[in-house]
Amino acid sequence: MEINVSLTDISPSQKKLRVEVPESQVSRELDKKYRDLAKTAKVKGFRPGKVPLGIIKSYYGKAIQQEISSRFIQDTFEDALKEADLTPLTQADVSDSHFEENGAFSYTAMVDVCPPFELPAYKELKLFKPAVEVSDEQVQAELDKLIQSHAQLRSIEEDRPIRKADIVSIDLTPHLDGQGKTEQFMTEVGKGDFHPGLDEKLEGRKRGDTFYFGRDYPENASPAEFAGKSVRFDVTVQEIKEKEVPEPNDEFAQSIGSGQFDTLETLKDKIRENLLEREQQRNTQMVRDQILSKLLAGVDFEVSPRVIEAEAERILQNLRYQFESQGLKFDFNAFDKDEYKMGTRLQAEKEVRTRIVVGKIAETETISLDADEEEQLFKDIAAIYRVDLEKVRSEFADSALVEREKERRIQDKVFSLIENQAVMVDTPEQSLEAGAGAEAKDEQG
Repeated sequence: MEINVSLTDISPSQKKLRVEVPESQVSRELDKKYRDLAKTAKVKGFRPGKVPLGIIKSYYGKAIQQEISSRFIQDTFEDALKEADLTPLTQADVSDSHFEENGAFSYTAMVDVCPPFELPAYKELKLFKPAVEVSDEQVQAELDKLIQSHAQLRSIEEDRPIRKADIVSIDLTPHLDGQGKTEQFMTEVGKGDFHPGLDEKLEGRKRGDTFYFGRDYPENASPAEFAGKSVRFDVTVQEIKEKEVPEPNDEFAQSIGSGQFDTLETLKDKIRENLLEREQQRNTQMVRDQILSKLLAGVDFEVSPRVIEAEAERILQNLRYQFESQGLKFDFNAFDKDEYKMGTRLQAEKEVRTRIVVGKIAETETISLDADEEEQLFKDIAAIYRVDLEKVRSEFADSALVEREKERRIQDKVFSLIENQAVMVDTPEQSLEAGAGAEAKDEQG
């Protein structure tokens, strides 16, 4: 469709785009719409197909103009952006659409764009990445946690005293200002879940024993009614249970993991492998945090408030979806609190700046996804959302979901490139020193 495009600079990050569809194109589209409608329109006093165009225009003119306006905007906006060489950072604000006196149609759009900026140094950055090591003690600690998680609780029938590590059910009554409400409470003796003073009083007691202890609460304590007060608790022991902890042997290993472990040693090997992977992921994130900190510290450009607000809203919507999809209860009114909004905006601005800077590095280094990587992306999305692979290719290829995932994977490749070109140092302090990365700026410039 033929269009005339003009551009006005509002600021480095905002451009005003004006698009005009010539009168010849407009009249052609309107006449076609009126004539098509005249064939089927039903107007009192006229036979179908015999309604004069003047009557059609008086009856349906506003509705048709509105329909044509929407279609013109939809059909021309992408072409107008290309002609003006603009890439919006968020959905443009289209306004002031109308038919001109000369018969043309025009509209304006406020487009938020990335302002021009110089890339920071990103080659030969000084980065600190600790060695990945997993000790036998760490493996044993994880094994102990696993064993404890498979422990069974057995009620104590004999009349024996409470021991450390017993699970005890008690009636607990706080006395505050002469009032108290009894609640049942379960605690593992020795863990200090409620208060060390309670554990000390429980050891050696028996089922049915009653005693009391006091606790002084600090001024900022929760619940608020206890804050800054001394509270007396009456306690009655109702039930004693003990843990039956499995023996760390081959039989235990065979009982978990759907039979994938034949021996305790193979289970330990898997624990070590998982710990190594966890440490590697932690180190990778540590390096990326350093890279990102250096990149963002090396640039200074304006980001439109509209872009930040749109990103903040996306973050909140993602949080809402995560809570709802997992069936978790959350007071979404907390999202409206000023301190939460401020924190979300700061996160949003950081993410926007990250996308802009890392995206420009990807463009400079011609980093993209190859055919195999893009195919794997489609497969991963199909598996996660349980959608047919062909449907992902045909219906979601240009969706925001796919674009976001492409962007994330390209960012991974950019971070890997920077890490591979970095100068690794021995201490975190050395990574803060100015170094080779600043010198590399001239080369990459």
